[in-house]
Amino acid sequence: MLRYLLSRSLHSLLLLAGVLVLVFLMVRLVGDPVALMLPKEASAEHRAAFKAGLGLDDPLVLQFWNYLAGVVQGDLGRSLRTQQDNWDMIMERLPATLELAFAALLFSWLVAVPLGILAGMYPFSLLARLAVWLGFAGQVVPSYWLAMLLILLFSVQLGWLPSFGRDSLVSLVLPTVALGFAIMGQLLRLTVAVVDEVRSSDYIRTARGKGLGEFGVAGRHLLPNVLIPLVAVSGVQFTYLLGGSIYIETVFAWPGLGSLLNTAIQDADFPLIQAITLFVTFFAIAVQLLTDVFYSLIDPRVQHG
Repeated sequence: MLRYLLSRSLHSLLLLAGVLVLVFLMVRLVGDPVALMLPKEASAEHRAAFKAGLGLDDPLVLQFWNYLAGVVQGDLGRSLRTQQDNWDMIMERLPATLELAFAALLFSWLVAVPLGILAGMYPFSLLARLAVWLGFAGQVVPSYWLAMLLILLFSVQLGWLPSFGRDSLVSLVLPTVALGFAIMGQLLRLTVAVVDEVRSSDYIRTARGKGLGEFGVAGRHLLPNVLIPLVAVSGVQFTYLLGGSIYIETVFAWPGLGSLLNTAIQDADFPLIQAITLFVTFFAIAVQLLTDVFYSLIDPRVQHG
């Protein structure tokens, strides 16, 4: 176990180092950052002062050293638009993004696991057809299109649910479904495939031969086998929920990191864009490391592999 943890930790550290370099070069590779952040009518003196203020007139190696020293100390710079500390702005918006991401992941599990197990146990039933349709729809329907469709139906036409804001748990319903629908489709297809493979195994037939009912077979034998791949996939998908929530948060005016990043892109707020990208990537790597550790605990064969 210790060897596996050290291996995964080293892999994560190398990935973090690559992310630091990539985020540093992200804006510098597409051209002059000053030209991206300042209007065309800005004077040469204004451009020079702006560049010096951000340290962009220093040699590239010195810029990277200062950038790395700031990240190690937790200094992610200040927003050009508001002059607020980027770390404070991220911490202020992070709870809303985590709330939406956890709700979307919970929604996908609550739909995919029970329906997938039942569909796998009864492959020719109506539930199986429903699972196939939902799994396919989750993979092909764009989340932002589904979000607008949900707003038109449940907010505009029926008036049941709010279409924007974060006022109560009711306002969480529509963005949760819109964001988690794609994850639900993938988890549903995976659950059906695993159950379909496992249900014809010898130990399943033995359990039925001993008189164990269908719900007992599902709870004691099918569910543990389903959880192993679902945990691995969910860790990856949770990072997608953090990064892919920018469209959903923008559509629903959800006050999270996604909407903050969208505003920073519109304002060409380079330091804030860099800070959010770096933070989300670091957070995703940490989540993936925890997922690998948990996965190794429920399936010890991974450690030896």
